[in-house]
Amino acid sequence: MTVRAHAENDDRQPLSDLTIWLDSRNIGRSGGTGVATYVQGVQTCLTHMGFHVQYLWGHHPDDGSTQPNSSWQRIVRFLKACLPARLINRRQGDSTGGSYPYISDIYRIAHIHFQIWKRLLWLHGQQPPDIMFWTYPLPILVKNTINIVTVHDLIPITHPHLTGINPRRLQRLLSQLVTQADILVTVSETVRQQIIEIFGIPASRVVNLYQLAGVTATERQQLTTAPVVAPEGCFICVGRVERRKNIERLVEAHARSGTERPLVLLGPDGDDMPDLSPRAPHQHVIRVPWCSRESLLRSLVNAHALVFPSLAEGFGLPIVEAMALGVPVMTSRGGATEEIAGGAALLVDPYDVQDIADVIGRLDRMQPDTPQWEALRQGGMKRAEVFTEAAQIGRLRAFHTHLRELFPNRL
Repeated sequence: MTVRAHAENDDRQPLSDLTIWLDSRNIGRSGGTGVATYVQGVQTCLTHMGFHVQYLWGHHPDDGSTQPNSSWQRIVRFLKACLPARLINRRQGDSTGGSYPYISDIYRIAHIHFQIWKRLLWLHGQQPPDIMFWTYPLPILVKNTINIVTVHDLIPITHPHLTGINPRRLQRLLSQLVTQADILVTVSETVRQQIIEIFGIPASRVVNLYQLAGVTATERQQLTTAPVVAPEGCFICVGRVERRKNIERLVEAHARSGTERPLVLLGPDGDDMPDLSPRAPHQHVIRVPWCSRESLLRSLVNAHALVFPSLAEGFGLPIVEAMALGVPVMTSRGGATEEIAGGAALLVDPYDVQDIADVIGRLDRMQPDTPQWEALRQGGMKRAEVFTEAAQIGRLRAFHTHLRELFPNRL
């Protein structure tokens, strides 16, 4: 199901009495921008709804996410991973002055445990949360609570040639999570349908929540004074620069289009290194490997258009961010990119270089304030409203009602 309705609270346990834990696996991780954004959005919305939200930490929150990796630490980690279950402790001194759930190095230990035993690691504690909301598929569940597992995409399974992730290991992990977790959530209907088809899970146990995405009012103010890293009026592609993002076809199509506007590739290096060299004498390709969030948004708002012909996505954050800023979008036909664009973008066949080139040329000839331009801009801004905080809170309220219907004796 795709949750849409805004459900009112009933007379059972109020939200303020319910505790939800989130995993901290992707908080502050380099290269985990998309998932980290999702985690922060979930935390923000659940807190505003009145839930008591905490992170399950594998390290002290103030120490960063890096754990020692000496030979001795690896031996200790292996020995801990051999245990059948782990006890959740409480530590004092989080940012609120209270205690927080904690198991040292738990996320690495869980992966080793899964590698050794080929099964999930179960955690237990004297005061488990009402809901354990896993924001990423991890080989861990918590006993005596409702376990919700987020699956962002199945790209390693559906497109194994596009990632370095082992598809067999992921399929084995998801097969166990599908069986043992209480419910799965996704960030698009595309991924939800893939899970149902591949794993044969009942439709009622997979819920598409989408996610909080876009640009906040504070970010809109800050971007105006951010350092400039991309020329105004450029074509921009935002995301990891890797094969999955279809970079080489994009560079070729940009050259074929004949545009004089630069193509800016903004994002960190991926697992592979696409050929970014210009394909024509007139072509100007600019590589921006890193910049602040404010400079990224300034680059987007100053761009002529976002060009995002990705080969596979679970969601597509840059699409929503560009639309929220009133920037026209070109993205791939089919899959999650077309779904997230919602009819408000120009679509291309991502495998057809000439199709991409033709649409870049069409965008190049569009002038701001013309009817075509305004239709794209206005349509995009309206579509971006689907992913605002208010909309996401509405979906989460309806999801909470759905959980109470599924588990009436547990909430």
